[in-house]
Amino acid sequence: MPLQSKIVLFFIILLSLITFQWLFFITHEEKILKEEKISRGEVLTRTLAQLSVNPMINYQITRLEGLVDSIKSEEDVLSARIVTRQYLVLADTSRENEGWIFSGQLSDKPDLNFSGDTLVVREPILIMQKMYGMAEVVFSLETMNVKILHSRIIFIVLLLIELMLSAAFAVFLEIQVIRPLGGVAAGVEQMPLDEFEEVFNIPLHSTVEIQKVGEALETMRGKLLENREELVSKAKFATMGKIAFNLAHEIRNPLEAISGAIEILGPDIEKRSGKNDYVTIIKDEIRNLNEYLTGFLEFTRSQPRNREYTGVEHVLEDTLLLLTPLIKKSLITLRKEYDVSGAVCYIDVNQMKRVFLNILINSIEALPTGGEIDIKTSFNPEEETIRVSIRDNGTGICEEDRGNIFEPYFTTKKNGSGIGLALSRKIIEQHDGIIEINSIFGKETEVNIQLPAVTEMEIHA
Repeated sequence: MPLQSKIVLFFIILLSLITFQWLFFITHEEKILKEEKISRGEVLTRTLAQLSVNPMINYQITRLEGLVDSIKSEEDVLSARIVTRQYLVLADTSRENEGWIFSGQLSDKPDLNFSGDTLVVREPILIMQKMYGMAEVVFSLETMNVKILHSRIIFIVLLLIELMLSAAFAVFLEIQVIRPLGGVAAGVEQMPLDEFEEVFNIPLHSTVEIQKVGEALETMRGKLLENREELVSKAKFATMGKIAFNLAHEIRNPLEAISGAIEILGPDIEKRSGKNDYVTIIKDEIRNLNEYLTGFLEFTRSQPRNREYTGVEHVLEDTLLLLTPLIKKSLITLRKEYDVSGAVCYIDVNQMKRVFLNILINSIEALPTGGEIDIKTSFNPEEETIRVSIRDNGTGICEEDRGNIFEPYFTTKKNGSGIGLALSRKIIEQHDGIIEINSIFGKETEVNIQLPAVTEMEIHA
């Protein structure tokens, strides 16, 4: 069903519900007013009948006249009379009717009758369970009818206002939403597959959101023009997909670490200056993430971008500082042994930090109830390499999965992306290094990384 039809149907249903609601309330109000009038009429007429017993027995006409006059003073009472069982009018608010024969019917039981704009209530006068006459009171319904008419007028006025507002809103939606959206949809549908030269024309009276959609489509059109050759290449589409997975994975790990750091910091940061490093960590990681996002397209470069000479133990320490809250929370014992004899590596620190981050998070996740993580570094002067070993006594990797652990998008984790180890191997290989994983299922996993190394003397030579 088109959007326009849905909006029309919505307004019809809404107005129907409002109309039904108002009709219900008007009917209910009319019913309440009538019940109130009937109840009041019955009470007054019954009171008049009961008070008329003694005066009728004693034939005290003056007292009867006083009674009907007191009833006449009540609001909305038009007339009142007392009639004997012989149809003789003993007392009437209209004195000229007294002594005449009552032309109506006597009622031996309570009776009421709506007649035009009046309500006639009759009540028998009983003495010793024997009917001696009747009391009759006539009430005006003018006040009640005015209230009912007033409610109906309010209902009609409000209904007309709602109809006008609904119509105005429907016109507004038609002009500012439906037509512009239809134009955008038609423009997209009519756009040739091999040409993107036509500009999207969004009406100026469209809503801000529609204009933003048009701007986004125009931006997309411009980008499609710039990358037309890439659009026809399925291989490059696949590459962009992998980049997107890399991006998601690389954002997730720092955010987890940042979240853990925030848990430890708390509101007492000013009192414990020793935790100021965690604030620095958060700021550094946020800056790295911003750089990573802004350099999204540049990330596809095959080689590390910002290499520098540094010791791997410094990169490991920065990574461990980032993960300290998570390690403490998981009740993990961490052991470190660094021995590189002054050798350093020529590496991209941020990329290498991502490698260690991926590996250490895997180790932490393999120790859900606590355990041990051993980190060792060593220098091989003959091969001029630095070896980094990260071992945990966690769940290990089963034999059938070991051959796939470096495959992109392969994962055994419920919420894993399957890109962490594949990306880590890619980074290590870009640094002319080697990464190997040895695991015994249910016992331990050891990751060995080998990187080219130089001594500080060779750097300054």
